[in-house]
Amino acid sequence: MARMRVGPVLVTGLVVALLGAGCASSELPGVERVATLFADPDGDPAERCDLLAPATEAALTTDEGVPCPEALPGLPIGAGAVRSVAVWDREAQVQLTDDTLFLTRTDRGWRVTAAACTARPDRPYVCALEGS
Repeated sequence: MARMRVGPVLVTGLVVALLGAGCASSELPGVERVATLFADPDGDPAERCDLLAPATEAALTTDEGVPCPEALPGLPIGAGAVRSVAVWDREAQVQLTDDTLFLTRTDRGWRVTAAACTARPDRPYVCALEGS
C-alpha cells in the first residue's frame, strides 16, 4: 500500500485570487482536458504521470520510492465529472465530483501540481499528491 503524502497546498483561494484579475476563458478547455485525463482511473498510469508537473512527479517518486506509474494507482485520486474550472493566469483549479486538482501552465502545456485535495475552512487545501 502506498504511503500518502499529506501537506498543505500553497495555493489557497485567497492566493489564487491574487494571481490574476480574472478567468482566462480561452484556457478552460485545455485545463479541463488535462484534469479529466489525469483523473481517469482507467487511464494508462504512464500517460497520467506525463500530465504531472515535474516537481510533483519528482516528489511522488521520492516519497513512494518507486517510479510514478507504480505509485500513482495507490493514491486516493478522485474522479467524476467536472463541476467547475477556474483559471488565473498560469494557475488553475478544477473541482471534480470526487476531487479537487490544481494545475499550472508550463512550456509543455497544463500540468497537474496537486491532486486528491480536500478543502479546509480558512486554511489551505490538504493534498495527498503535491510537488514541493
